[in-house]
Amino acid sequence: MKICLVGAGGGIGRQLLTTFSTKHAVTPVYRTLPQKFGDSGVAVRFEDEAGLAEAVGQADVVVHAALNTKAKSRDFIAANNRVTERLLDLIGTGNCRLFVYFSSQVVYAALDAREHPIQDEDATLAARPGLDNYTRLKLDEEARVIAACRAKNIAYLIVRPTVVMGPNMQWSSGIVAAMRMAPLGLRKRTINLIHVEDLAQQLLALIERGVVNDVVNLGDLDVSSDDYFRHAAGLAKRPIFFAPDWLAGLAGKAIPSTLWFLSHDVTVASEKVRRLSGVTTGRTLADFFEAPSRTIHAHSLAVIQETVRGSRPYHAIGRGYFLWFNDRLTSDQLVMEHYAGIVSLDGDRLTVRAGTTLRAILAYLGPYGMTLGTLPEFVDISAGACFFAEVHGSSSDFVSVYDLITAIRYVDGDGEEKVATRDDVAWDRMREGNGIVVTEVTFQCCPNYRLANVIEWRPDSELESFVAGGYRVNHSTTVHWFPRSRELMVYNINPAREDQPKDRGPFAPLRGSPAAIQKLLLTLRLRGRLRIVGWSERVLAPWTGMPAKQLVGRVFRNGRRRMRNMEICVPDTCAARFIAGLRQAFPGMRLPPGQGVGVRFTRHPATGRGFVWVEMTSRNAEMMHALVDLARDVCGNAFWLHRGKYVPKGIGVEHLFIPRSV
Repeated sequence: MKICLVGAGGGIGRQLLTTFSTKHAVTPVYRTLPQKFGDSGVAVRFEDEAGLAEAVGQADVVVHAALNTKAKSRDFIAANNRVTERLLDLIGTGNCRLFVYFSSQVVYAALDAREHPIQDEDATLAARPGLDNYTRLKLDEEARVIAACRAKNIAYLIVRPTVVMGPNMQWSSGIVAAMRMAPLGLRKRTINLIHVEDLAQQLLALIERGVVNDVVNLGDLDVSSDDYFRHAAGLAKRPIFFAPDWLAGLAGKAIPSTLWFLSHDVTVASEKVRRLSGVTTGRTLADFFEAPSRTIHAHSLAVIQETVRGSRPYHAIGRGYFLWFNDRLTSDQLVMEHYAGIVSLDGDRLTVRAGTTLRAILAYLGPYGMTLGTLPEFVDISAGACFFAEVHGSSSDFVSVYDLITAIRYVDGDGEEKVATRDDVAWDRMREGNGIVVTEVTFQCCPNYRLANVIEWRPDSELESFVAGGYRVNHSTTVHWFPRSRELMVYNINPAREDQPKDRGPFAPLRGSPAAIQKLLLTLRLRGRLRIVGWSERVLAPWTGMPAKQLVGRVFRNGRRRMRNMEICVPDTCAARFIAGLRQAFPGMRLPPGQGVGVRFTRHPATGRGFVWVEMTSRNAEMMHALVDLARDVCGNAFWLHRGKYVPKGIGVEHLFIPRSV
């Protein structure tokens, strides 16, 4: 069977694609194309008129699971109507014999809960005053789909999912996260749950069994709201507080129709889908939630191997700042910080355990007169992270510290420790994160050398000249851009061949401070001296650690509005257009006075490729998402994010490292 799946990038759509693809040929349709499309290697962008027409025209079944959530207020209904109408126009021109429309249980908000305590597919529904946009959209489009399919003599199937649960879904992972902030719940309500995996199996069975011209709730287990909220609070490790009946009654009047089942004790029937699909799950309430995550300290190789061989999902976490800027992980955390130490120094090759920080590496190499050829400004980062993330500063000789790695030891998916020497093709595959844990890293070292940093203030009109290749004049060029005051603070770092009278030693600048504060601090620190001179690691990496790191981390993680730090990388061939787009976007971003933007430059001499890194910090996540959209518009899929910083949801692993085999 050929299936065209529209909305394949959503939480439900991704699971439908996975489930359907095991038995049938599926063409996924996305609003924004991902880098990889799965085993078929075929995907269509919704705005590609010819591609969409072909995908719909060749399909036996068209599944419409798309929802435009970016459109707000009055535009929401119109924007989604346009998507549906476009698909309905196309299904009459090809092979389509069945059109599946994803509605929702919210349509039952149109019923009087007192007259319909059990709400099933046979109920007659009609819009009433007080319904929100999402509810009205689903009511209107159900009727529109049925009418259009009848007119075209094409079968239809309307499905109404209940409360969809599963990894990273709003009502499972999301509600647990909410309980950490406000562990409040409602009593005496009934909630029907459906796991996203079971939903996909139910729908596939309905299609394969030939269920047509019908409306079916996709649901499974009825649970009391008391048990649901209590279980979620338990996973969040918070005591639950239930609203008293009088307060719940008052709150019910203000609850939007999308959440009508929390205003009244009603039951959404799910017997029909079990009868028609034959799918039974046997899940209990706990099965709809992800198991509580554990923190596992990797004190030994045996602990790492045991974790990898286990059945629970996990993330290996090194020393860095990823957890500051991203949502809590729902999987186990394998903390590599304690798996640290120097293994050996053989000539210019240093081997360390993966949890060893760059700071410890530099301290060890110092007495030998050696160092690493490129460094980030912060060196409190673990060696293992340098294999997966592009840990970088500014360099004309290297893209990142990854380029210094010559060999690794790692634990594979079977729990066996293996050795891999440098192989760009094989390592590109390994960096995708296919279940390996790096345990040891070997770095190519070099003789230590002295550098001088000359800090200059320039008008921001000169930024384009740096982006166009002017950064290559220096050994290392770093720019701190202040758009509001239209100026640049430029680090010009080059080899220091001899001392000069107005030199001073390295110090840690307060990067990220407003321009006025930067100027004051530099005046106080430099006191008329012209250059900052010292050994390479002191000039390139002045920050050996973060003062009060635990306290600062809690501020970033637990603030009412999360502070996000994101760094996006674009090839220097399209960097000028990216910077131009950024200039145009700044007014809409409403940058606060003194807000700075970091700009760094790296190169891969072997291929002649150059890269420009742009870093911003903000509490406004939409600002970060706008940067990603801009990069995609300007560079296509040739952009990358620093995976040790904020990574928006939906970013594929192909955007988290720069492949060296290309």
